[in-house]
Amino acid sequence: MSRRFAALPLAALALAAAILVHPRDGRAAAAPNDKEIEALVESVMTTDYAAGKFDDALAQLEFGKQACAAKTACSPKVRGKLYVAVGTVLAGGQKKVAEAREAFATALREDPTANLIADLQTPEIQTAFNQARGGTTASGGTAETNKGPATRAPRKAYPGNLRPPRGWKSAEAWFYYEEAARSEAGRDWLDCADYAQASVAVENRQTTRYLAAACEERAGLWIEALADYQTVLEASGKLGLRDIEAKTRKHLDLLHDKIPKLVLRKPARADDLVVKLNDVEVAPEKLNGEIWVNPGQRTVTARGKVGGVVMEFEQIVDVGESETNTVEIKLGPRGVKKDQVMMRCMLAAQERDDFAKCLKGGATSSLNLHMGLEISGYHDTEHVDVVTPAFSVSIESPTGGWGVHGAMLVDVVTAASADIVATASPRWRETRYVPTLGGHKRLGDVDLSLNGTLSHEPDYLATSVGAGISVDLRQKTVTPALNYEFSYDVSGRAGTPFSIISRPISRHGITASTTFVLDKATLFAVNFAAVLESGDTSKLYRYLPMFSADVSARVPIGLAIDAVNLNRSPARPLDNLPTSRQRWAVAGLLAHRFTSTTLRLEERLYVDNWGLKASTTDGQFLMDLAERVRVWPAVRANVQTAVSFWQLTYVDKQGKHLPELSVPTLRTGDRELGPLVGVTFGAGGRFALGEHKNWALGVTGNINYTRFLDHLYLIDRLAYFGATTLEVDFE
Repeated sequence: MSRRFAALPLAALALAAAILVHPRDGRAAAAPNDKEIEALVESVMTTDYAAGKFDDALAQLEFGKQACAAKTACSPKVRGKLYVAVGTVLAGGQKKVAEAREAFATALREDPTANLIADLQTPEIQTAFNQARGGTTASGGTAETNKGPATRAPRKAYPGNLRPPRGWKSAEAWFYYEEAARSEAGRDWLDCADYAQASVAVENRQTTRYLAAACEERAGLWIEALADYQTVLEASGKLGLRDIEAKTRKHLDLLHDKIPKLVLRKPARADDLVVKLNDVEVAPEKLNGEIWVNPGQRTVTARGKVGGVVMEFEQIVDVGESETNTVEIKLGPRGVKKDQVMMRCMLAAQERDDFAKCLKGGATSSLNLHMGLEISGYHDTEHVDVVTPAFSVSIESPTGGWGVHGAMLVDVVTAASADIVATASPRWRETRYVPTLGGHKRLGDVDLSLNGTLSHEPDYLATSVGAGISVDLRQKTVTPALNYEFSYDVSGRAGTPFSIISRPISRHGITASTTFVLDKATLFAVNFAAVLESGDTSKLYRYLPMFSADVSARVPIGLAIDAVNLNRSPARPLDNLPTSRQRWAVAGLLAHRFTSTTLRLEERLYVDNWGLKASTTDGQFLMDLAERVRVWPAVRANVQTAVSFWQLTYVDKQGKHLPELSVPTLRTGDRELGPLVGVTFGAGGRFALGEHKNWALGVTGNINYTRFLDHLYLIDRLAYFGATTLEVDFE
């Protein structure tokens, strides 16, 4: 029987899909050109603008404006980012404040929550941006620090000679209300909120406060809007304003669901700790809990003493609709600000994902170390047992664009299957050792990789080396890859040196694949694989029963071992397979991320020149039950036909024209080459541990049922597989 056990197919793709497909942030769905425009802005501001090539920067951003010319080509939020970048170049680079003000005004019309780019704020940029907003800045911070909208003097002063219309007590309040209504019609939400608040300050009318809250909501001042809506709800209920009460309650419910939250994790050991959010001190009792904030960028600063030494912390965090962001406050030496470390990280980053890590403050080290330990076990009703401990380690340099990885796997196999019993062989046990080593290096958008594997067991030695190349195209939304692997194996017999009995087997494997990022939540991958194998892979331990022609016709499927031995002919030839094999497979993977779940669907079709055809379908549904807990059910179904020379029973022929025993040239008893169907049900869970969630415990389990459709000895097999993993990451 085969003594080599392989991992479940495309397991690496499952991990890649869990790492590539991120959760939705609750915002509106992306438009077709969003990813390209965001990448363009990021590239322009970190290259041409940073190098002082302002004309080149504007020229590239002009292409972005053309790409967003159609209203549905880009979302308002991305269009806002684009015009913020244009205004930044005009004001910060070319000192054209008036033109920059117009660009910022366009950005704010597209996205009222638009903000300036962090670390690129000069006095000219800030002046133009403030002028575009009429001198008002959107407030942010905690529910305690957001005492109301960022009020300002109205653009138009009350003339002082008006008479209030019927129903109004104050002409001034009426004047400001009319200006607020005009601003609302012109979609100038900040002006609308300011005028409405000025009116409420003179004459407290719930309809006016409702208008202020509605404009604050549209301007991204959600904390202020929530407070005003709550006031309107309470007052309108008392005054019997049922229509306003109903509309206000609806807005309140929506705001409660989409207001972002910040969790500021205080350090374990720090004295005299002072934490500020946008320069407003956060009460100590609010640390480690959820703090409600308006959407946009927030600056978290902290100062405290560790061992009597004053240390500091600073981090910029971008919070969006419905998001809960956690900031781990890690105090460091004074004078070394986190944004400076972040800037050095961004300048050294080799790829977009590494750049994003820098923005999130996650790349403060030049090396990331990942280690994993796994213990797995297998048992089936054929009396095959396998225990497999494995250890892996990888080192990645986010800024250097390179990584190396290694692993060691040990299979301890015990078997007493039907094949062994049928040949009167004793139960056997052996150990297989599998070390692997590999690495990769990124050169711009091209990633080159090399890897090697060795597998050693008493009767089989396998070696393989491989190389691969992948290229990121269309702003990393299309990634084609090509891999080649050469394997050279030697098959022999346990207890006998390879110098006496050995069968060389060589393989050339080519895999071409392409991964498509369809949108922010959907990934599709397709790959084609071809393996050209040369050598005798027949098993030196598998002896086949032969039958006379009349007996062969009466042998039923699954005939027991004793019955086979009673009816078989004396001849017991060994397996004899073709000495060359060409295999081809095509597979597709679709993964989609919902709010807190991920769906993976995979299909693989296989065919070879031995006549075997197979189909394997996989489904997996990953669910994030909590911030630290992910679980998933999984199902797999596979079906295959037999190789062309497969037979339930092989007939030995002997007669006057055949004086000697004649057996079929090609023959096998390997049940994996016969027709079968199988289904696997599995489940797993992953639990993040530790203060920084850099430890993870994983548990998986599978039950597999295989039905053999045209085999001797057995009709079906039930197998059980389980694994426990422990992973840890260090930076």
